[in-house]
Amino acid sequence: MPLAAAGVGFTVTLGLLFTLWALMCYTALLLLEVYQHVPADMGLGSLAARYLGRYGQWVTGFCMLFLLYALTAAYISGAGELLASSLNQWLDWQLPPAAGVLIFTLLGGAVVCIGTALVDLFNRFLFSAKIVFLVIMLALLMPHIHQVNLLTLPVEQGLALSAIPVIFTSFGFHGSVPSIVSYLGGDIRKLRRVFIIGSFIPLVAYIFWQLATLGSIDAPAFTALLANNAGLNGLLEAIREVVASPHVELAVHLFADLALATSFLGVSLGLFDYLADMFQRKNSVGGRLQSGIITFLPPLAFALFYPRGFVMALGYAGVALAVLALIMPALLVMKSRREHPQATGGSPAAHRRYGWFCCAGSASWLFSSASLPGCCPRWDKKGACWPLVHFAKQHCLYFLPLPHGQGSLRPTFASFLIGCGASTGCGFAIQYW
Repeated sequence: MPLAAAGVGFTVTLGLLFTLWALMCYTALLLLEVYQHVPADMGLGSLAARYLGRYGQWVTGFCMLFLLYALTAAYISGAGELLASSLNQWLDWQLPPAAGVLIFTLLGGAVVCIGTALVDLFNRFLFSAKIVFLVIMLALLMPHIHQVNLLTLPVEQGLALSAIPVIFTSFGFHGSVPSIVSYLGGDIRKLRRVFIIGSFIPLVAYIFWQLATLGSIDAPAFTALLANNAGLNGLLEAIREVVASPHVELAVHLFADLALATSFLGVSLGLFDYLADMFQRKNSVGGRLQSGIITFLPPLAFALFYPRGFVMALGYAGVALAVLALIMPALLVMKSRREHPQATGGSPAAHRRYGWFCCAGSASWLFSSASLPGCCPRWDKKGACWPLVHFAKQHCLYFLPLPHGQGSLRPTFASFLIGCGASTGCGFAIQYW
């Protein structure tokens, strides 16, 4: 994230973090509302097939696979590079980055294939360790944080736009929602707390991580990193040059390793369960092994053949996440409320007039992301993304709803966002609160 936010400035990055966190938490609550009326073990593909039909299932399946594969590839690429660097430094080995990618994929893939309970155990331990190293890193970096670096304004407006896809993707846990719902047995009240609190904790960690990196490294150093496509290792080397302390270097290195490991476990678990549901693989040793192969082989190939594709993969993931986390929850809730009008807020007058923001915002996201060089592909009306936009336009409604149901899903914060725009072939305009 510091690489994507380079040149944007800490103040702008902070505003983007809060805005996108509120948006993503809100849409996750919408998705959770749908699970009140379906079995807890129903996958997102099956959910889309039930409420949106075959075409909706195809769009959901494509976006889910695109998102989770891109994220998994990004985390494998970044974590493998850091793992090889750490082993070379600590054990005096000479491993290439590809060896680190293979080792990380084998170890992380084995944990995911064994089961959700083991992933939960590992994530609890790794996340606790990550918080410890975050505190240590901040304490050691605090003397090197300069106010002038934090007050730097964006060099160009386009830099702020280019940072949005990566920050947006950083809150994209929607692909793991079915796995979490199934793991907690569909307990809606508990799941609501998990989604709000669980997404707020990374927000705090992201803020402090940005404070440490953007405050200690000046803009010219970040510009050099981006020009050289240095990646995560380049970021760590820049911090090493600034602080000139082995203790700070170790703390930052371990924090980055743990952050990638926890992100990888959550995303790859969602991909694993989604593919197992799609291909109807049995929950046996052989079935889980087959699911593991189709889960990790494609992103592993990407990481091996494009070793510096970490930031690029995150940018591509943002395109699919816009459809999956904005359009789909609104459409699913619309259909769910139509089937259950007796629920609070589910009257015909209510369920006919919302989703416009999600559809307009997602279309705007697709077109604006397509114009960012090096981040997302440039698609037009005749390109591959047009069927998704056409599908969104067919389901455009007017207002954004608040989650509801059984008195337990109404959020404690107001997420009023205003979308405005017209479908002119050039995309949609969008305005946040």
